[in-house]
Amino acid sequence: MQDRYVADVGDFGKFQLFRYLFDHEKSPMSGKTLSQIWFMHEGEGEMNNDGKHIDYFERMMGSDEYLEESLMGILMRNKREVVELEKLKLLKHARFFYDKVPKALEDRYLWLNRALTFSSRSQIVAVAPDNGMALKCKRAEHAFEFLTLSHYTQKVYPHKYIFADEISYFYRLPYLEVCIVYQHLGRCFPHYEQINVLLNSLKKEYHHVLAIKHKPYSPRVFFLLCKSEIIKESLEFRLKEFEQEFAEFWELFL
Repeated sequence: MQDRYVADVGDFGKFQLFRYLFDHEKSPMSGKTLSQIWFMHEGEGEMNNDGKHIDYFERMMGSDEYLEESLMGILMRNKREVVELEKLKLLKHARFFYDKVPKALEDRYLWLNRALTFSSRSQIVAVAPDNGMALKCKRAEHAFEFLTLSHYTQKVYPHKYIFADEISYFYRLPYLEVCIVYQHLGRCFPHYEQINVLLNSLKKEYHHVLAIKHKPYSPRVFFLLCKSEIIKESLEFRLKEFEQEFAEFWELFL
């Protein structure tokens, strides 16, 4: 996560989804504590246009008025800083972890331990690396290899990814009910196939998994790893309502 991404369409999608799932009075998980783990970094050496999609407000108008006004306010004040998102109280029961992701592997383990301690008593943990899970594309097989910290190398911008063993550590926190993993879709093979391949792979490890795709601009997916079938069923019902209400922007995968 970088300050230049703040209030872009990705932030709108994230907070729209989380507010619907965890803050709405009709939600079965309303009132649960959410720990948002930002994978903060400075973006050294990156020359791209990430974070440029801030012209979405007219298209999204009416989907979440408080969220629209809040993010528009950040842009109008030219305060694109991650801490501004917490100040806005977009999520009533959320906590935000801002420690920067280090470059060295030994420091990464220390960072991970701090993040786990920070979120150890939360029922919901959302991890938000820029690109999502560290994967190796097997294009010919239409498959992915999930990379662990043993594959760690600074040559592939590790600060922009979460590794498979890190997901496992978060999932096994004692109070956790749902771990939400962000994934940016790439060009390995068609997006629809990517989502289904990743969903089926995650189900083998975590069993009770849902996925929902945010469509606008560069498509992205949120994978919800649930601790039990009961939690999965309650979230699935809520997500179906969400998809039906905002079908132009969201697509659910089961």
